[in-house]
Amino acid sequence: MGLILKIEEVHEHLAAFNLLTPELQETLVYAQVMPSTGQFLLFGAYATLINGAYYVMGLEKERVVLVPLNKLTGKIDKKIEPIFIPHGELVDVQCKKGRMMNSVTFTGDEQELTVKISKVAMGMRWHKDNIPAFMDGAMALEAKVATKTIE
Repeated sequence: MGLILKIEEVHEHLAAFNLLTPELQETLVYAQVMPSTGQFLLFGAYATLINGAYYVMGLEKERVVLVPLNKLTGKIDKKIEPIFIPHGELVDVQCKKGRMMNSVTFTGDEQELTVKISKVAMGMRWHKDNIPAFMDGAMALEAKVATKTIE
C-alpha cells in the first residue's frame, strides 16, 4: 500500500465511535485478509485487489474490533463503520507465529476470517510496538474459546 497510516488517525476515528479504550489502544495492529491460493492462481496479482482487504484491528475484553481501510489509499474508510466480532460467537481461534508474518483465524458458526499480521509495517512503528500485546491477547482468546470459558 505504501502510504503511512498514523496512529493518531486511528485513535481519532475510534474516539468518534466512542470505542477508544486503553485495552484496544495497546492491541491495535495493521492486518490484511489475503485471497485464497485458488483465487491467487486464477487472478494473479489482481486477486489482492478483488478479494483482499485491509484493517486496523484490536482486541477488547468481549470482542474483536476491525476498522476497514481503503484498498488504494491505505487510509481509514470513513464510509464504513467498524466491524465487531463478539467473542461469544467464536467456535475456534487459531494463532500461528511465523518468521515474517503471524496469522490469526477466527471461526464462527458460518464464516471463517483469517488475518495476516506482518511483523514489519513501514512507517507504522505503532504496529510493531503493539504486535506482542495483540498476539498475547489472541492466544489468550484461543485458549478461552478452546476451553469454552468465554464470559
